[in-house]
Amino acid sequence: VCSLLETKGSRDGAMNRLAKPVVHEICTNQVVVTLQACVKELVENSLDAKATRIEVRLGDSGAELLEVIDNGHGISAEDFEKVASRHATSKIRQYTDLSSGEFSSFGFRGEALSAISAMGDMTIATKTPESAASLLCYDRYGKLVSSSPIAREVGTTVSVRELFKRLPVRHKEFMKNAKSQVSATLRLIQSYAIAQPQVRFSVVAEKRCSAGGGRATLLCTSGTATDWHQAAAAVLGDAALAKTQKICVNAGGWQVEGLISSPMAGRRSRDAQLFFVNGRPIDPPKRVAKLINDTYHQYNSRAWPLLILAFTAPQGMVDVNVTPDKKT
Repeated sequence: VCSLLETKGSRDGAMNRLAKPVVHEICTNQVVVTLQACVKELVENSLDAKATRIEVRLGDSGAELLEVIDNGHGISAEDFEKVASRHATSKIRQYTDLSSGEFSSFGFRGEALSAISAMGDMTIATKTPESAASLLCYDRYGKLVSSSPIAREVGTTVSVRELFKRLPVRHKEFMKNAKSQVSATLRLIQSYAIAQPQVRFSVVAEKRCSAGGGRATLLCTSGTATDWHQAAAAVLGDAALAKTQKICVNAGGWQVEGLISSPMAGRRSRDAQLFFVNGRPIDPPKRVAKLINDTYHQYNSRAWPLLILAFTAPQGMVDVNVTPDKKT
């Protein structure tokens, strides 16, 4: 069996190391698999750049154009060559940084822009407070191919055209489920808007086709909420939070704050169950979510609770490196 595995795909039967371009294609194709994943990586880069305004633009559901625009601190000129290289990051220097008390960034692997450049035609417009603005163009391997001066304010705009066009199967699936992918992306931005109430988020959908063309704002927050409770009301609506009860628990080094619907004010689906760990949106913890939902169903079996839980703990108690999307 071993000999068959080793010789398969090799003419001379020898085992060889894959060439760098092949490794790049294989690995980057696993980092960004959906529109939501692509937007997540870019929004987290903006948050790490201390942006207070983040706008997501979706041209033709993101298939024609995806842009994330922020007013963060921008990218310095000495990083232009490295910014889309694999595993190039300013967030950490060694593995132990992930558990240090000073670690607070969303990203740390240095894979996002490299992966996105492989998924579509990527350009970056950026300006720091100390330097002039530049327009950067990258090839599918994350290599800088051109740099030219432009005019823009301090911050960064990452533009990706024809997302997934280089992967026919993935692109076909993306186009087939474009509406659901936009909905998932919108829910993701809603989560960040609640977790980061000091940041102004907006999501704009643009359609240039003659039939049904136009521009629609799918989400817009003020960025002036004083806490996540106010931010949740702005995103989900005051009516949704009208009949909720506060949760506040401190145990074992963890602080848990949140809201849950009263038994008579549930929802038809679980579309408003949000979980955060140290300000990072995560997938619902299965055991925790099941426990809460099963308990709620003892009082109202026909509905699901609106549920927001924010877990806070020292970074040393949290492992953010469990899965590539950092949502587990």
